[in-house]
Amino acid sequence: MGSDMGGKESARSRGDSTPRPVHCVLVIYFAAYLARIVKVMGALMEAQSVATLRVVINNPQIDESVVKQHFASLSAPVRILRHDNTGLEFGAYQRGLDDLRRTDADDLPCLFANDTVGSHYPITTFYLRKFSSAAQEHLGSNAIVGLVDWSARRLQLCGLHTSRWVRSNLFVMDRQALQSIDNALYVARLDACIHDSPSEDEFFADAIGPSLRAHLRRWLFSGSPDAWYQSAPLSPDNHRRMAAKARSILQELFLSMRLDSAATAFIQPQLSKVEKALVNLGCATV
Repeated sequence: MGSDMGGKESARSRGDSTPRPVHCVLVIYFAAYLARIVKVMGALMEAQSVATLRVVINNPQIDESVVKQHFASLSAPVRILRHDNTGLEFGAYQRGLDDLRRTDADDLPCLFANDTVGSHYPITTFYLRKFSSAAQEHLGSNAIVGLVDWSARRLQLCGLHTSRWVRSNLFVMDRQALQSIDNALYVARLDACIHDSPSEDEFFADAIGPSLRAHLRRWLFSGSPDAWYQSAPLSPDNHRRMAAKARSILQELFLSMRLDSAATAFIQPQLSKVEKALVNLGCATV
C-alpha cells in the first residue's frame, strides 16, 4: 500500500452520496452455518456495495465445492481460500487480507466477518443498514465500524491499553486504519501470552495486566450467566480450549488497542428507538 494517509475523505466530507464499495473477508468454521451466513451476506450486499468477497475456509473437513455452491447466488465475485487455523479467526482474516493486497486494488475499505454472525446471535436488516450507512459516512477518515464493547476498568496488554474494543465477528476498516497497524490483523507473538495450563496461576503471562486477567477470568472461568456461553472453571479437561479462546480474545483486544493508539475513530451503528423496539419484537431478523 502507499504511504499517503490523508488522500481519502469520508463520504460526508466529500458531500458524495454514491455508495463506496468495500472488499469483504469472510471466515467459515462450520458447515452447518453456511446457509445462514450466505443469507446474512446477501442482506448485507443489499445495503452495502461489495467489490469482492473472499471466503476463507478455516476447517479442513469443509468441502470447497459445497462452499462454492452456497455462495454462487451472491452478486459479488467470490474467491475461495483455505487456512490452517493458525491464529484462529484472526489468522484467517490475515490470510484473506494478504490475498486481497496481492490481487486487488488496495484503496477500498475492507469488511471482516465470521460465520457466527446470525447464528450465535440474531442480526437484523435494521442493523445491517445502519452498519452500512455508518461505513459510508465515516470510512476514509481513519475509522473502524462495528459493535463496540466496554470495560469499567482499563485493560492492559504488552504495554498498550484500552477500555473499549470492537467485536471481531463483524467490522469494517478503512485504508488509513489498516495502514496504522501495518496491515497486521494477527499478531503471532500474542499467542505466547497464554499458557496451555489447567492452573490459573500459570495460565496468564506477565504481559497481561491485572485488570485484563480479572476480565478474562470472569468471562472464561466464572460460569456466570452473563459470561461466555461456554464459561466454566479451568480444568485439565478444558484448558486447551480455554487457551484457544483466550488467545482469540487477546487478538481482538490488541487490535483495538493499536487502533486506539493511532487515534482511529471507533464508530458504532445506532438504531433508532422505533428500530430497537421492533428488534425486541423479533422483527426484521435476517
